[in-house]
Amino acid sequence: MHTLRTAGVAILLASASLASEAAVSEQEVAELRQQVQALMARVEQLEARNQQLAAGAAPAARIEELEVRVTDVEAISQAQTERITQAAAAAKASDWAGRIKWRGDLRYRHETIEQERLITEAEDFKQTRQRIRARFGLEAAINDSLRAGFRIATGGALDPRSANVTLGDSNQRKEIRLDLAYVDWTIFEGTVLTAGKQAQPWFRAGSSLFYDNDVNPEGVALRWRGKSGVFANAWGYWLSESAIGADGNLFGAQVGWETAVGLTAAVSYHDYGALQGSSLTFAGFPAGNSVYLGDASCNVPAATLVNRCYVYDYDILGLSLQYDLKVAGLPLQLWAEYVENLDPEELNSGYSVGATLGKASSPGSWELGVLYQDVERDAQWAGILDSNLADGDTQGKGLRVRGSWAPVRNVAVNLTWFDNTLDYDTPSERDYERMQLDLNFRF
Repeated sequence: MHTLRTAGVAILLASASLASEAAVSEQEVAELRQQVQALMARVEQLEARNQQLAAGAAPAARIEELEVRVTDVEAISQAQTERITQAAAAAKASDWAGRIKWRGDLRYRHETIEQERLITEAEDFKQTRQRIRARFGLEAAINDSLRAGFRIATGGALDPRSANVTLGDSNQRKEIRLDLAYVDWTIFEGTVLTAGKQAQPWFRAGSSLFYDNDVNPEGVALRWRGKSGVFANAWGYWLSESAIGADGNLFGAQVGWETAVGLTAAVSYHDYGALQGSSLTFAGFPAGNSVYLGDASCNVPAATLVNRCYVYDYDILGLSLQYDLKVAGLPLQLWAEYVENLDPEELNSGYSVGATLGKASSPGSWELGVLYQDVERDAQWAGILDSNLADGDTQGKGLRVRGSWAPVRNVAVNLTWFDNTLDYDTPSERDYERMQLDLNFRF
């Protein structure tokens, strides 16, 4: 402390010397002296404090003060630890929630159907009905390579081609059934193996109606896509399971190429096994396919003919072409698809051509599409054919014209008109019209 006092005196003497040498004003000297006096007072306070500490008068108070501060620090540390723990738990919970994607949609449909009667001068069959379709599901990322999903939907157990249910049955509750249940395994980049009840894995040109969108096959599929645009798909599905006899199945493959100029081409082969000589029923069966009458096991001749059984097998060769471009800033899609059943020698082919202009997605956007499709009697297995055009039957042909408008986000209004001919080139040929007005809501 004497050192501090000596330093103060030295500062005072130096300031006096500086004042004399620099010829500063008396006011400046006075201010300098005040500063030195203040410094000396501070030195005296520090000296007194030092004496108190030396005499042992304050250590207890000082220790108590330090203990209080330590307690405060510990409390703050504990609070921060709890906050970190809570934040970590919240982050973990949000990470799991972030792996799940919920999806759903609801459609309300007003539909009218008019069909010509075979009886001369009989009034045409007319039907007006209200229908709904509801679907809800999720997809969850299990890890970096595995993804699982499921979806439930309205619809009857015997109708794989439609998730619609009709209103007006005394307010009865509608059926809800499992629509999708699958696992995707990304084996490596561009290659995915899917197992379970799943969406169709093959490429379909445009809005071709050779395959109904509501049909979700069951089994396994492998999809591969190369960086150059080349792709390949393969699948093995089960259509029926029986302890006696062969199971109905579908095996097939597809290869294609999506070019940089918007052209996509693909060739596919669908081999339906154990259909010939069997009776694989569904809503609307046989829906135009060739059948014969047999016993319970489809044997003929038989004493009792109770089953309608398939005459042919279905080995479907398919060719698909699609061209995407823009016209006046709007997307335009042109497409064509051809199928041929290699088993029968006649009534075994079909084709579909069409175009779609615009895209009803963002608010105020719209689209307009038209297609013409012709499906001969055994060109396609009817159990997977679209259920709307030609009433879902083969040996049907005609137009489908569709317009869509999105007034707001996630809402679309669709108007679809079918002008078709049923059982054409046969004595049962008749006209068929269907009109659908849809309100679609996605969430």
